[in-house]
Amino acid sequence: MARADDLTLDVRGLETRFLTPKGPISAIRDVSIQVRPGEIVGLVGESGSGKSVTGLSIMGLIDAPGEVVDGEVLLNGEDLRQISARRRRQLRGDRIAMVFQDPMMTLNPVLRIRTQMVEAIRAHDPKVGAKEALRRCRDALAQVGIPAPEERLDAYPHQFSGGMRQRVAIATAMLNGPDLIIADEPTTALDVTIQAQILAEVQTLCRERGTALIWITHDLSVVAGLAERLYVMYGGGIVEEGPVDPVLDHPLHPYTDGLIRSVPWHNEPGRPLNQIPGMIPALDRMPRGCRFHPRCDRADEACRQPVALREGPDNRRVRCLYPLGKV
Repeated sequence: MARADDLTLDVRGLETRFLTPKGPISAIRDVSIQVRPGEIVGLVGESGSGKSVTGLSIMGLIDAPGEVVDGEVLLNGEDLRQISARRRRQLRGDRIAMVFQDPMMTLNPVLRIRTQMVEAIRAHDPKVGAKEALRRCRDALAQVGIPAPEERLDAYPHQFSGGMRQRVAIATAMLNGPDLIIADEPTTALDVTIQAQILAEVQTLCRERGTALIWITHDLSVVAGLAERLYVMYGGGIVEEGPVDPVLDHPLHPYTDGLIRSVPWHNEPGRPLNQIPGMIPALDRMPRGCRFHPRCDRADEACRQPVALREGPDNRRVRCLYPLGKV
């Protein structure tokens, strides 16, 4: 466990609820994540596990009928849950930024790239002159591998391919040198060649600038080559965390093991794909205790009681009474 003063982001016990016709339901609960300067952390799990809600909660982008009801979100020691709305707007896009799966959630289709990027700079530093802002925009586009950045600044988003739009979104997020970027499956819709290029560029940018990055994905093959540490989510909570190689090579939690075994390249040709039995339960029907126990062949009556994260080998933690390895 890193010291608090070594961390860019320190999320402690985060819980987000949504008001529904059936009453308030927790989409995530007791989520704790730590990210150091320049570190890339992977947040993985099935659809519906709470990954995106976690990212939006950290950013302070949860709106009614949702609400962050518990926990701390410390960015360089400053609790983002306790600051004013004005201070939060100052930090977004400056010290903390988010890249979405669909770049058109970030880019305005009726404005030139030049206008959008310059506004992103001057919104946080009005003293920056036009020439300096344009220089920073050109440099940012060049850093993410966009050719002829001077010409591209005059283009509209629809004149870019999907991969190029995502590069623009990443460049815009990096413009003000943020301390933290949260990337929510930003390469899922891209072909593998473009995906590999963007991943390599992101790694370089984080290493050179010291930017911390949370990469949200369901694709284990992506985080295997990108992240340094991994957080595995299931049913709105963290079930395993640790350095990426030990977690993927020797998973402790049965759910992590099931995720890895369900990846196609783990299966022999001609044989049915391995699957985790059952389905992830609906938020309003989450089982008590370990939320994975109805799908787990190692579970017994004790798993129906609350299970805390336990220390494991290799600087890892796991939320399981009967882990696969020695704890």
